[in-house]
Amino acid sequence: MLNSASNALINAPYMLSTVEDVKRMNVDAIQKTLKAYHENPNYVQFIAEVDGKLVGKIDFKNGDNEKISHQGAFAMIILPEYRNYGIGRALLETLINWAKNNSKIEKVCLEVMEDNLGAIKLYKKLGFFEEGRKAKGVKLEGGYQDLILMALFV
Repeated sequence: MLNSASNALINAPYMLSTVEDVKRMNVDAIQKTLKAYHENPNYVQFIAEVDGKLVGKIDFKNGDNEKISHQGAFAMIILPEYRNYGIGRALLETLINWAKNNSKIEKVCLEVMEDNLGAIKLYKKLGFFEEGRKAKGVKLEGGYQDLILMALFV
């Protein structure tokens, strides 16, 4: 799994995690994360496989505190060679359908780098709207990117 995550981050300029972040993960941290997903009915992960190979995933967590537990955010990653085939859209549609059928979840949120135009276009097609920005939310070698905050009420 760590190898797949590292591979997915290669040539992935819009991902907030880096290969180095993944390499710093240890087995205990992974087990703790898996346990949290198993124990919380408002945390979910969906994976995409092609011929038995893990090629993408999306995960969602709602807020831990009661006042924000009706909303949550997702992160998605697709291996570079499997991008632009509709896998991300299928994962996102699966997540949206899950959220619509979860009585606790009312709002699905995300953050996206401002020049990730393809992702922003997909999110808007699926009903997400921009609700704010984090100025200079991401620091890159060549400068900064604003993070666009988007949401969908389900």
